[in-house]
Amino acid sequence: MINLVGIGLLVIYFFILIAIGFYGGRIARKTREDYFMAGRGLGSIAVFMALFASNITAFTIIGHAGFAYETGYGAYGYVIGWSIFITPFTYYLVGYRSWLLGKRYGFATQPQVFGGIFKSKLVSLLFLVFLLYYTLPYLVVSIIGGGLAFTTVTEGMVPYWLSALVIIGISLVYTIPAGLRGTVWTDIFQGTLFLVVAVMLLSAVARALGGFSEITAEIVRDNPAMLQRGLSEELAPINWFSYSFINSIAVIVFPQIYTRILAARSSLNLKQVSMYYPLALAVIFGVSTLMGVWGSVAVPGLEGQEADNIVPMLIHQFLTPTWMVLGLVVVLAIVKSSIDSQLLAVSHLVTVDFLPRFKRLSSMQAVFWGRILLVIFAGIAFYVALIQPGAILSIAGFAFSGFSVMLPVMIGALYWPRANKYGATAALIVPAVMLHLWYLDVLPRWTTFGFMPVFPSFVLAILVLIVVSYLTPAPPPEQREKTFGLFERVFQ
Repeated sequence: MINLVGIGLLVIYFFILIAIGFYGGRIARKTREDYFMAGRGLGSIAVFMALFASNITAFTIIGHAGFAYETGYGAYGYVIGWSIFITPFTYYLVGYRSWLLGKRYGFATQPQVFGGIFKSKLVSLLFLVFLLYYTLPYLVVSIIGGGLAFTTVTEGMVPYWLSALVIIGISLVYTIPAGLRGTVWTDIFQGTLFLVVAVMLLSAVARALGGFSEITAEIVRDNPAMLQRGLSEELAPINWFSYSFINSIAVIVFPQIYTRILAARSSLNLKQVSMYYPLALAVIFGVSTLMGVWGSVAVPGLEGQEADNIVPMLIHQFLTPTWMVLGLVVVLAIVKSSIDSQLLAVSHLVTVDFLPRFKRLSSMQAVFWGRILLVIFAGIAFYVALIQPGAILSIAGFAFSGFSVMLPVMIGALYWPRANKYGATAALIVPAVMLHLWYLDVLPRWTTFGFMPVFPSFVLAILVLIVVSYLTPAPPPEQREKTFGLFERVFQ
């Protein structure tokens, strides 16, 4: 049971978040650029922590630990395999050129950048629709993970629905007044908090279970499959390739990640992030993998969605009340640092890319509607989280797949002058349709040749972009000059 010290720690944690939000709201200028982009003034530490904390969701500490519980140590390479290098590389590959365009033309979102490159309202609309469609389920993942953890650690004293409401409510309290500036400041606080405390928590669980050697010996004796990747069908090489592929390339497409890159003060910030990011990613996924594998022998017998709750169960069953609260704070810091950024990202997209299609908004009106939309999207996500539509890893896998198949159009727009709006439109629609046909089992799985559906969909996106672009008129010279003329001048 949580003691007074634990309650005090929770109160302090929530108070700091709220104080950051209100302070950010007081000093922020009431402009669209400041509210959604922090005045494009994020420095290296702010960009790094904003990207890292926003990308680490309930999937990391809850869903991935549940996966490791079922599959063993191989889960570490399954998720992080390519991500540790490819993800930060895409920050620079896609991010740098996007940042240049944003700096020159004032672009603030993917619909603006890629709709602008192709001079196409349809391309802009497709980016808007798909980004909203894939972000909302990923947002739900964070709420489910945080709600389950809160309820488990409090032994059901705080029911799941109330846990989810508190988590999303606190996120709104500090996000609504301060916008991106406030969420970035809380990202710095929460990212540092969950990195440091997560390592301490892992050490505390190890001691409670008898030490690393004792835990390993118990795994060898009672569950040796945890030590051998080959004993898990989930970790077969073709699955490993597919998931490592999707997990490494999807992140740059997340609207909350992309916006933070555009909000960087300098391109140098993006280069520095590429150096820091791999180490932090390796640490946090290492913690969740170990917790999941240790839980397979400490709390055996969990199946399906029950396994997603293994980290809170370990904390609840084996640690003191104070450690229980610290563990809960780690989980909350992880999920809340992604909830706030995802909520702000979807409200940003609708405010600047959808509403102006019907009525021109002043800068202050955009901020007003952005705040209203934060509440609306939070309500939708809360309702869906109450249903708990599936295992966290499954929801995240679908969302990651959808984001991944959009990447060929982004790279093609930034690096291939012959790409045109017709090819981009087809390369966004066709792979998305195929992805749904595979996920809904309309098409037999043998048609993916053993890969996860995302891989053939990704290849299809590349082929469609190339073929349709070559079969249709090339972009006019003045359109290419706007994008590639800028790049040539910068690189020379």
